[in-house]
Parts: sequence; C-alpha cells; structure tokens
Amino acid sequence: MLRESGLGRRYLKWVELVPVPFCQRLALSPNHLTFLALFFSLLILPAYVHSLWLGGLAVLAAGALDTLDGGLARRTGRQSKTGAFLDSVFDRYSDFFIHLGLWLYFWTHYPPLLTAATLLLFFLLLGSFMVSYTRARGEGLGLSAAVGFFGRGERILTLGLGSLLADLFPRLQPAAAWARTEVLVLGLVSLLVLGVHLSALQRIIYLARRLR
Repeated sequence: MLRESGLGRRYLKWVELVPVPFCQRLALSPNHLTFLALFFSLLILPAYVHSLWLGGLAVLAAGALDTLDGGLARRTGRQSKTGAFLDSVFDRYSDFFIHLGLWLYFWTHYPPLLTAATLLLFFLLLGSFMVSYTRARGEGLGLSAAVGFFGRGERILTLGLGSLLADLFPRLQPAAAWARTEVLVLGLVSLLVLGVHLSALQRIIYLARRLR
C-alpha cells in the first residue's frame, strides 16, 4: 500500500537510493534482511514491556527493515518466489508479535484494562489478517486488491508513531484527561480496529464485484 501514496513512493525511492546501496556494500542478501526484520519483530515484545515509546520505536524499526529486502532484491536482480514467499510468511509472524507486544504492554502497565485491551486486540488481529488474506486470495484468483486505507505499511506507521505520541502527550499535558496514556493507547488501538476492518470490507466488496 505504500506505493499507492505519494509519501509512500517518496519513502520507497529514498530506501532504494540510501539504505539499499549500504546493505549491498555490506554484502547482505535480501533473505538476510528478511530474517533481520523478523528478529527485530521479536524485539517488539520486550520493548513494549519496558515502555510505550520503546515499543513504538521497535515497531518502526522492524517495519523499516521490512521495506529493505524487496528493494535490495530488485537492485541486485535477486528476486525470487522463495524470497517473496518467506517475506509474506514472516510478515504474518511479525503482525502477531506486534499484537502480542501491545497485549504485554497492557498486562505489565495497566492490568485493570487488560480485558478490554484483549478484546480490542483480538479484533485488530482478525482485521489485520483479513486485510492480508483478501489481497492474497484476490491475487490467487488473478486480481490485484491493493485498495483500502490501512494496508500493512500504514498500520505499522500508525501504531509506531501513535505509540510515541501516546507516550509524549501525557508529559506535555499532564493535567488533561484526554492525554492520559491509557486513554490514548486504547483510542489508538480502537482507531486501528476500525481502519483494518473498513479496509478488509473495501477489499471484499472490490473483489466480489470483479469476480462475478
């Protein structure tokens, strides 16, 4: 989905001009970067246990690494079906670690909100997988379904930046009721839940109309 927006295209162009050549000089392969992105996804778990801002940074770092393998594969001519398959599979593992990291954050920092957070995260996980599945199923039937506002890149960017801001605002507005960390994080997760299910619905409708 990043390629569908002007900002996303500019970011991906920068990736191919700066980080990708650096990775090439280090003799890294696309698969190395794929596994490295998965490793950073695992770091999301202890990062959210430590603090909200560190969890947000870990999410952004893992997401940034995940954009490098494709660019490196294109630059070096090492694109392969195996690499694309591993990238897609590891993305699903990464999504799970992100959701588990958020759950651990509530478990360690706001236990009274754990039940509400767990329900929201279940719906967020379902919606995230449906966004990915509808696109994959559509492509398996010969149609591209790159529609919707909350693709994986947008979800990671929203969650990463949202976590950083939810940690920052209470420090800037300590007396404001809306700026309480737990309120902001629950609001962020609720926004993501709404966004992913609307995006999944967009893709379902888009594909159903074109597969008749």
